Amino acid sequence: MRMVIDNVKKEHFKWLTEMAKTLQFKVVDVELSEDEEDAWLLAAMEEVKNEPNASAEEVDDFKKWLRSVK
Repeated sequence: MRMVIDNVKKEHFKWLTEMAKTLQFKVVDVELSEDEEDAWLLAAMEEVKNEPNASAEEVDDFKKWLRSVK
């Protein structure tokens, strides 16, 4: 069986996901409106804005990882 819930208010989303977890439902897709997506991205950027920049070693490791993923 598949259930689709449209137009869920932000304040109800957490409640619905907890209910789905309790009922052992599998949430396969969540589509955000553009405004919700923008707000989520802004909040994620705010969380990490005070973190230190990556060290030279971390940058090199990341570049090596990027080359290996091809």
